[in-house]
Amino acid sequence: MEKKDTLSSCSESEEQQMQLIQDKSKESCMVSFQRLHSHLKRLLNNDLKGSRTEDGFKRAFTTLFCQDLETFTGTMFLNVDQLEKQLDNKEFQEIGSMASFKVLETQFQMFINSQIYLNDEYIVMTRNYFLEYTRLDIPEFRDTLIQNMDYVKKSIEKRALHKMEYDSRVNERLMQTTEEKVDSSKALDASLVIIESNGTESQEQDTSSRSGNDAHVDDADIRPIYNEEPMAEVQTTAEINIFATGQQHTELTNPVLTSQPMEQYKT
Repeated sequence: MEKKDTLSSCSESEEQQMQLIQDKSKESCMVSFQRLHSHLKRLLNNDLKGSRTEDGFKRAFTTLFCQDLETFTGTMFLNVDQLEKQLDNKEFQEIGSMASFKVLETQFQMFINSQIYLNDEYIVMTRNYFLEYTRLDIPEFRDTLIQNMDYVKKSIEKRALHKMEYDSRVNERLMQTTEEKVDSSKALDASLVIIESNGTESQEQDTSSRSGNDAHVDDADIRPIYNEEPMAEVQTTAEINIFATGQQHTELTNPVLTSQPMEQYKT
């Protein structure tokens, strides 16, 4: 019993440790996401809203992303919100999280693969407006974006691995618990069988004992019963018999003469 308690305690401790790893993995994942989110927010600088720099940046943005700023950023932040919901979900789902990440990554793929801002002198004005608006040069913004996206992707993969290990351990414990319950049930059934067996033997012995006692009782019941009468009644009966015998004797020895009229003798 002590060994079983020790194993159970170790299993619970291991499960708690794996849960802690899961929590840290989620925290790391959210930190990577927040870095990416903060970086993308550079595309919306409200401090320069309505300024000449904002107008120049919008033109530069259309050149770089082949889409206007409002449309692109509107879709981008919808994708970012969807990714955040997946990563912040208590029940982490690798497929959903990775799918949301891929959607966001695909949106920036053309910008990441484009080399126009590195080779064309015409892009000088675009680069200047981009730097003034985002506080980052175009190559730096691109490299940081790739780095942050890579961090998010790796954190998702790492979190998925930890979750798989955790789920595997939990399933193993459930199977172990189920087996222990089955073993306990079998042991209980065996105990009940032994108890029933002992009860049956005891009942048979009791029945045998009762049968023997019943035999003695039957013997006692078939003993002859003699009618015993009180001595006074016996004596009275005897006296009555003696009196009757004496009376009969007297009658035999002293016959009764029938009285006839005296006239017969006289004649």
